[in-house]
Amino acid sequence: MPDEETLAEMYGTEYAMSFSPDPATDDPKEPQRVLDWLSQRECGTFVDYGCGQADLLKAAAEMGWNAIGVEYDEEVARHVAQRTGLQVITSQAALELEAIADVLNLGDVIEHMTNINGQMPEILKLIKRGGYLLAQGPLEGNFNIFTLGIRLSHSLRSAATTEMAPYHVMLATKKGQEECFRRFDLSQQEFSVTEVAWPAPTRLSRSHISKPRSLGLFAMRRLSQAISTLQPEWGNRYFYVGRHDG
Repeated sequence: MPDEETLAEMYGTEYAMSFSPDPATDDPKEPQRVLDWLSQRECGTFVDYGCGQADLLKAAAEMGWNAIGVEYDEEVARHVAQRTGLQVITSQAALELEAIADVLNLGDVIEHMTNINGQMPEILKLIKRGGYLLAQGPLEGNFNIFTLGIRLSHSLRSAATTEMAPYHVMLATKKGQEECFRRFDLSQQEFSVTEVAWPAPTRLSRSHISKPRSLGLFAMRRLSQAISTLQPEWGNRYFYVGRHDG
């Protein structure tokens, strides 16, 4: 697992700018799903733990929520706070707070945790008794036809060496992710699985048509998504709602 020094380097100011999205590939995250859930509740304090560029945080604030963001790096937290005018603190500073959140969001955060048994209890302390945890993220260990095809492809050829930092240190399955939440005494209200296109193109652009690999990924994902409609547990992302009664 990455140590603290490595983590500081990995999640510094360049992290948020290090990924160039493909306009033909939709963002797999579902901030609107969080906003739809919030719109059905009375406004209170919403904490977005791992708020990134704070788009979700700003949208929650516009809905009337007292929105607070948390980021790992101090410089990132300060920059986002200055740019948005919202309160954004570091994860270290969050450890010193009492239970403040009526709703706490972990959007694509859990798969980055290097010590989940120590980190999750500390994060859950931010939630008021009877408050809610919202979480979503990838199920990279879950079965689906697309993942099976990628694994078979890799087994037939030598894998290319990558120098990318190990940002995702846990590759979850549906069963494993649900069990993870149960371990932390959360009362599950919702757990749903979907299969998104990423990392395959969501739609084909003119540039993709001339690339056999892109065409292959697109076709394989469409087939996989069609089959997953018959086997809903075979998706590659989850959305979770749990009540914190501790």
